Amino acid sequence: MSILNKVKNNFITKDKFKIILYCFLVSFIILLFTSKCSFLYPFNDWVDANAFFTMGKSMINGVVPYRDLFEQKGLLLYLIYGIGYLISNTTFLGIFILEILFWTVALYYIYKIILLFLNKTYAYIIIPLFMVIICTSRAFTHGGSAEEFCLPLFMITLYYFFFFFKVKEITPKRLFIAGIYAGSVLLIKYTLLGFWFSFMALIFFNLIFNKSYKKAFISCMYFLGGMALPIVIALIYLGIHGAIGDFIRVYFIINLTSYSNEASNIFMKVLNIYTGFIGSSYQNGFVVLPLLVLYPFFVCLIDLKKDAKIYLVIIYLFTIFTVFFGLRFYGYYLFPILTFMLISIIALISKLSRYINIKFPKISILITFMISFLVAYTCANYKEMRFMKKEDLFQYKFANIISKEKNPTLVNMGFLDAGVYTTTGIVPTTYYFEKQNISYDRFPDNVDAFSEYIKNKKTDFIVYYTKYELDKLSQKELDLFQNYDLISSERQKFENKDY
Repeated sequence: MSILNKVKNNFITKDKFKIILYCFLVSFIILLFTSKCSFLYPFNDWVDANAFFTMGKSMINGVVPYRDLFEQKGLLLYLIYGIGYLISNTTFLGIFILEILFWTVALYYIYKIILLFLNKTYAYIIIPLFMVIICTSRAFTHGGSAEEFCLPLFMITLYYFFFFFKVKEITPKRLFIAGIYAGSVLLIKYTLLGFWFSFMALIFFNLIFNKSYKKAFISCMYFLGGMALPIVIALIYLGIHGAIGDFIRVYFIINLTSYSNEASNIFMKVLNIYTGFIGSSYQNGFVVLPLLVLYPFFVCLIDLKKDAKIYLVIIYLFTIFTVFFGLRFYGYYLFPILTFMLISIIALISKLSRYINIKFPKISILITFMISFLVAYTCANYKEMRFMKKEDLFQYKFANIISKEKNPTLVNMGFLDAGVYTTTGIVPTTYYFEKQNISYDRFPDNVDAFSEYIKNKKTDFIVYYTKYELDKLSQKELDLFQNYDLISSERQKFENKDY
């Protein structure tokens, strides 16, 4: 009997390896064409990704985020980018590798979720379709977003949710792990925490309704214990460097007070959030729009108990509310909500499978894979950049000029990180290393500091990233043109706009 068990376990291991390899190949091929971090693109010119890269690089080189450099995402995101920097110092190749690994994990748990409702053939078909829909959506933007690196944490936690309501009760170990993911998300981008808050709250209330009072409170303790783990580690790091106060001020207080657009009352705020969500979904196209907006309808079709269906809709609504709470609707904000499309797709295919008999599963999987590949190639955001050369980009032209100086210093003004820190490998020496996307009225410190940097000639070089023409810029920034010599200027498009 023991021999039979060993053989059985060996087959299970082989099957697991096969699906992981499939998820890896899907991730690699789709990201190859859709992510600007891919080596098919000369450079990822997304200002956010370059800011994260600069922070990660600086952190690896001993600079303490929030205390020494001003940037407003989470510590764990900078660490992820720091690992990418260690793989490749002046390119996004390391981030591309990490993207593939994170997506591989996410797709593997998507596979496990699908198997709770459909067979393996459908799982192999849905995986590339789901990924290519996301990666060609407006919400994917350029690749390398904070939301993208949270995707596997979303999918693993969602799998735990389905397992709890469809198979058997969630174990303390899984609650602890889900808590770790919640703490990790807090340290990447805390506005995404609504998903985990509602996840734990609904499990808690489900246990209360079933009169498992002791288990309900113990479950919360396991979850909160897991959540505390990454937070405590981060606080130890920040505490050693005397940066806890800076962390709270920059990451929480300034984020909460400088960006939020106020609505007149809570009703108007909720209305604005959900109309903004509909608008964001519409901008993502005819596939995303129905799968997201009709999500509550699709949940009704899925094979789950009534209470679980209600909980799924609550999690969905609460996630939308927390993601868009600040009433800002940047394209990539929709990314975490796209994860709910998986449930819509499962429900839709579950109904269609009653009328469709797949006679040749391997051929069907291959056809789906090829369709996904073609969509990724033809429908990627900013695919025209694949055909550009590095030497034609200002990021590399400026790097060539700056590299002639011994130990050059640099500051990026006018806009978010243009990418010259990345191509030069320079670690910023000024607290404000870029122009944050905050209005002067709400946060004047950033622009005022730049004025001081210019007057005191704080750095050897300044890259000024702007929509202004040179003559208008010279009138706007008199001190800049008096204290610094203009050595080069370039015109380049970013997100289809001229800079």
